[in-house]
Amino acid sequence: MPENKKCLLIVDDEDDVCQIVKEKFENLGYKVLTANDGAEGFQKVEEGKPDCVLLDIRIPKGEDGLTCLRKIRSYRHEDLQEQTRVRKTPVIMLTGAGATMQPLFDLEGISGFIEKPFDLANLQTKVEHILRIR
Repeated sequence: MPENKKCLLIVDDEDDVCQIVKEKFENLGYKVLTANDGAEGFQKVEEGKPDCVLLDIRIPKGEDGLTCLRKIRSYRHEDLQEQTRVRKTPVIMLTGAGATMQPLFDLEGISGFIEKPFDLANLQTKVEHILRIR
């Protein structure tokens, strides 16, 4: 990838998930950030300016993914361009209950979801599709 690498943020409480996904996407030329809960993830959305966020919905310790998603979608900033950038950041939810969560995901404005356990090739396809349509 060129110097203006796409940036991916992975928010998951499972370190092994973060590591596996990070290695996969770094090998593809992405810049990859990780966070272990929603609060840390939201901070990295503000500071790291990711092009796409992979967000685990269930995080038992700390802020969960749904709370983080809602903070992203309702973000307020005095600079309207910054506010729009954060609010429109594509988010792919990582979940063990995707089909039952679909109506909620539609309301929350996510870009898609991947059911856990997921296949890295399918995740790559979904991320690349979302980044292409942006």
